Amino acid sequence: MYSHNIPNTVFLAGDSHANWVSDLVWLDTKPYDPVTGAGSIGVEFAGTAVSSTGFGGTIDSANKKSKGLVKDNKELQWSEGYFRGYYELQISPQSIVANYFGELGYAFCASALMLWGRKGGLMKWIGCPTVASRNPLEISLANFTVLAGSNHLERSVANGSVESGALQRGTGTWNISTFGNMFITY
Repeated sequence: MYSHNIPNTVFLAGDSHANWVSDLVWLDTKPYDPVTGAGSIGVEFAGTAVSSTGFGGTIDSANKKSKGLVKDNKELQWSEGYFRGYYELQISPQSIVANYFGELGYAFCASALMLWGRKGGLMKWIGCPTVASRNPLEISLANFTVLAGSNHLERSVANGSVESGALQRGTGTWNISTFGNMFITY
């Protein structure tokens, strides 16, 4: 792919028990700039399975593991291993946009990792790393864009903000969706 300069290269992967988004590079052999994406020969989108255990533990411990993985792998632009879910691709002649979603469980979720709390009069929903209870609740975890012919993720990756996990470069903070953010208000 390097020698033939093949454009618009995107690899899709799934059931990796975690979400991953990477620039594809041949590290230590070909030059690569993680700040701009220059030197990347493509992009990989990998999604968790809807019923796997992921990294296990709490959202904080999963995000800590993601942060370590991103720190140790400069081509890895996002890692997330707490939520179960899926990703969708919107493909056009101008770009590919990947939208990642995490599934949420009800209060009766079988997992003991469900966390509830009160702050500012709103119930906070921290999610559930299992989909043992079928439900329509989901949140947007992150969104990524690859422009036609660029062979790397658009910078700023995910606009510098994700719901969960760790970005190579970003705010370093995670938003926790509340019930008010999850439903359309009429």
